[in-house]
Amino acid sequence: MKKVAVVVREPGRHYEALRSALGAILEDHQVSYVVLNQEIDPDEAFTDNLGFLEEMEGRHYSNNPANAEKYAFTLLSLPEIGELLREQEIIIPF
Repeated sequence: MKKVAVVVREPGRHYEALRSALGAILEDHQVSYVVLNQEIDPDEAFTDNLGFLEEMEGRHYSNNPANAEKYAFTLLSLPEIGELLREQEIIIPF
């Protein structure tokens, strides 16, 4: 099992990044889904997949307080996200 971070900062790629995170978790990796700066705008499919990530013990983080308040992301500062990324073996940027 490898530690994998899927990092997304482009608003139009949130769903694509989440799907990649799910693919990694299905391959038995420890996955962190990280949304930088932007508030997500989830539709039903995104919400379902985020729930699946949670069920599969994937973690989701953001430095945007709205994501923490509305969607239960763990709020991290940019330095904390940097530390999280240093702990990863694979980083997939979007």
